[in-house]
Amino acid sequence: MTFRASCYGLLAATCLFAACDSTTSHTSHDFNELVPRMMKAIDSNAPAEAAGNLFNVTSPDERRDAIAYLQTKPYGHGAPYMKAYHELSTDPHPMVRAQAMSALGTSYQPALALPDLIRGLNKTEDVQVRRDASYGLITTWGEAAFPSLIASLKDDPDEQVRGNCARALAHARSQEAVRALIDALSDTDAGVVKFAHDSLVAATGQNHWYDTRAWLAWYQQTYTPPAATQTQPAA
Repeated sequence: MTFRASCYGLLAATCLFAACDSTTSHTSHDFNELVPRMMKAIDSNAPAEAAGNLFNVTSPDERRDAIAYLQTKPYGHGAPYMKAYHELSTDPHPMVRAQAMSALGTSYQPALALPDLIRGLNKTEDVQVRRDASYGLITTWGEAAFPSLIASLKDDPDEQVRGNCARALAHARSQEAVRALIDALSDTDAGVVKFAHDSLVAATGQNHWYDTRAWLAWYQQTYTPPAATQTQPAA
């Protein structure tokens, strides 16, 4: 392996896998060999065949490492690589799925990435997958993700996921999103509360600090329609 390839492997291990399980062993790979092998495996028009080929020619560690390597490259979010991340977002191994969510989230291509990122918020998913999916939706976002972000902000048991959802909802302007952010000011985690406040300010242009009552009063005044004016029947 060349010195340059070794440096890439070390960089991927130390910088890009911070969200991965620290107990997982990391083996350096020759990306000059691994990446072409990986891309050749998905060179198929049939998604199921492409996924099967990819799983057959690479180990879980190799798949994860290849994603982390590719997503940092200028070409790493081109069409063939986005296809690879899509296939790997359903990998049997959660650390591979999480890395795929990270790559999709740094793509800035919501038309391609949103369906997978939204699926990654499912509460049946591994917590690391949910963390990377919710973090990805901070930068690669769209209206289709807002209902799932609201639901996860309310109900996800992991504070990192809730905090990421609060940050991502800074892009939302709907009544439902604003109310969810106000409710999140009462979250048990201080980080979630901070992110919810920041997103409320960004989304509404208002700043009632951390005063839930003040935010609710503003919310009622802003979103409650005035009572219908009753007209008197003609005499």
